[in-house]
Amino acid sequence: MRNFCIVLFLWFLLPLLVPASSLVIRDTTRVFRLVELALEQHRNGSPDSSDYYFKQADALADKMNFENGKLHVVGNYSVFLYGQLRYSEALHYAEKALQISLRQHNNPRAAAAYNTIALQYQAQGKLKYAAQNLMLAIAISSKISQPVAKDLSDRRKYLNNLSSLFLDLNDIEKGRRYALQSLEIALQLKDTIAAGNSLINVMVAETLSGNLTDAEKYGKQYLTIGRSHGDIQMQIKALNNLADVYRRQKRYPMALDSYNKALAILPETLPGNKVYSLSGISTVFKEMGDIKRAEVYFEKAFLIAEQELGRTQLIDMYLAGAEIKEALGDYRKALTFRKEHERLNDSLRNQEAQQTIQELEVQYQTAQNKKTIAERDLKIVEQGAELDRKNKWIIIYIALITVLVLSFIFIRLIQMQKRKTASIEQKRKLLEAQLKGEEKERARTAKELHDGVASILSAAKLHINSIHQSTPVYSELNQLLEIAVQEIRNISHNLAPEMILQEGLAYAIRSFCHRINRSDIRIDCYLLGEIPSLRKNSQLLIYRIVQEAVTNILKHAEASEAIIQLVGEDDRLLITIEDNGKGFDFKQIQSQGIGFRNLHARVKMLRGDLDIRSVIGNGTSVFIEIDCSKNKKSKREKTSRHIATSS
Repeated sequence: MRNFCIVLFLWFLLPLLVPASSLVIRDTTRVFRLVELALEQHRNGSPDSSDYYFKQADALADKMNFENGKLHVVGNYSVFLYGQLRYSEALHYAEKALQISLRQHNNPRAAAAYNTIALQYQAQGKLKYAAQNLMLAIAISSKISQPVAKDLSDRRKYLNNLSSLFLDLNDIEKGRRYALQSLEIALQLKDTIAAGNSLINVMVAETLSGNLTDAEKYGKQYLTIGRSHGDIQMQIKALNNLADVYRRQKRYPMALDSYNKALAILPETLPGNKVYSLSGISTVFKEMGDIKRAEVYFEKAFLIAEQELGRTQLIDMYLAGAEIKEALGDYRKALTFRKEHERLNDSLRNQEAQQTIQELEVQYQTAQNKKTIAERDLKIVEQGAELDRKNKWIIIYIALITVLVLSFIFIRLIQMQKRKTASIEQKRKLLEAQLKGEEKERARTAKELHDGVASILSAAKLHINSIHQSTPVYSELNQLLEIAVQEIRNISHNLAPEMILQEGLAYAIRSFCHRINRSDIRIDCYLLGEIPSLRKNSQLLIYRIVQEAVTNILKHAEASEAIIQLVGEDDRLLITIEDNGKGFDFKQIQSQGIGFRNLHARVKMLRGDLDIRSVIGNGTSVFIEIDCSKNKKSKREKTSRHIATSS
């Protein structure tokens, strides 16, 4: 009895503790569509257009307060900005992605954000911060006990970036170790491009170790992968790194040829690559003793180096410039480059020292704060224990009286709720039986139309065709019969959409949209994501919902355009049906319209939510959200479907 009373008490209080909120369904697909357009423009070599679409998506997500969309935008935008060498902006958006991911407890996206932040710090020469963030990304990824392919792909990327970081620090052994771990995952996933991206770091490690034969072998493998997939950036990296291997082998003509091949295929939309080719050619000529030509290519590289290279790479540029100017006897310019080299080198070292001191201070302050908090908590516990001893019996008496009173109230409420639930269930069953009866009658009518009237008209058409007449009357009669046969078939298909049972919901809705398109109204159909697997009767109900809404548009809206959207998100299906017609008074239709009642009844059977918005003169929007976890196919249905497709 005691446990029962406690359960009743909690049952009563929980609704009071959780604030009620109304579900507002928004059309969020435009945010994702804008990101897709941005990525498409970037792939097509139009970074300005890509940047424009990213900003539009970001603004729209902010306006709608759509946090999932915001995370999708800033995550992709930060990666785009990094590729455009806009490191500060990329860091800003990566930190936004991290904040949203942590707030949503989305660990995989948080790890991706840490990785992007690390790339920005690495480009800015803040290698310690880069390492810390990469380690956080790897730590999160490693905690996933049963990783799927996407998790493993992300882990490979983080390990490969960590390899690159250690190579920048000239820690060749660790760079090779992490590159090989990354390559192992890529081979496990059978991802050729990922394997190539890991292979390039193995090649660099072998080059820096002096294992030039192995480095050349890996470079050629990487170049083959880039060419087979048509990836220009992979080809450029392979050619530049192979050229560096040839230079170290003193095979200078091959080195120059490889650098020039990289320049020949280099598009303007891939910043940061031209500097490596030009500076590499300059180094080759310097080692060949042709200092004048080395200077020419160095000047070309230096013009774009400060805009396109990270701080660690600029150190090497200043040193190369100093050596070239010294060889030419231009000691004043050589001194300037030497000073810049020393200044930047010292700046990075001082920055590392300051970061270390700050971290030690933070650790100390954290330890002190923990000690203070522990002492305060101990005092609070002691005071609480004393208060508990004084008030224990008073609290027990009040609690018992409260529980007894509330138990009586809760029992009555439960009885009322049971009666209400039984009544609702009975109404639901009656409604389901009514709709099943309607579907059965539709199927019977469709069969009679298809097997009866359509067959008669087809036979009449065959008889007319057998009469060898070429007069306009016969031609027109033949055409009218063809139209009649097609119209009866359309009516039959609308009454009994058998393609739902055979090809699935997505195909059925596309076919429906194709059939009803007319010259006076354009109806577009979009299906985004993967439509969840549903029971056949649930698919039929969704088809009827779309059919009812579109039929209302054709009959009453006087619209010129309409849109049907189905968006699959895990176990949710979002349906949006909109038109630009004359609209209607929703309150009047709600009370009188039979079509509205049918629509609402079908959505209710699917245990979904329906939201209809209409303004006179501004069209109508119908939003439906269905929890597909409550309407999924049973194991028996899935087995039957498998057997049917296998035979």
